[in-house]
Amino acid sequence: MLASPAEPERREDYRLHFPRTERPLLVIGERHYEVLDCSVHGLRCIINEWQPPLPMGEVVTGLVQFRGRSQAPIQGLVIRIQRNEIALHLPESEIPFSVLRSEERYLIAQQRARAE
Repeated sequence: MLASPAEPERREDYRLHFPRTERPLLVIGERHYEVLDCSVHGLRCIINEWQPPLPMGEVVTGLVQFRGRSQAPIQGLVIRIQRNEIALHLPESEIPFSVLRSEERYLIAQQRARAE
């Protein structure tokens, strides 16, 4: 979710972080990647050992399927591959801010439900 006041967000865009059980999926053809966090202009995913990584600099087209039932088509550029993570920048498309806010509300509701 949002960065705590002790850890200010240094990025330009609002970034939504997902707990393990609520991670959306990035679907690119037959490949599925768990999304760690995303913003309007980018996302970061996990690369599993059984999933071939996307080539650095490649433009990919896919669909982000959020747990709160929202979906967002994306076209992104692979800008970083580090350890078991891949980062995409979305210069030509974006994830609507309204979708991110909706997902944030969904995550808060799920967290409250677990606490009860």
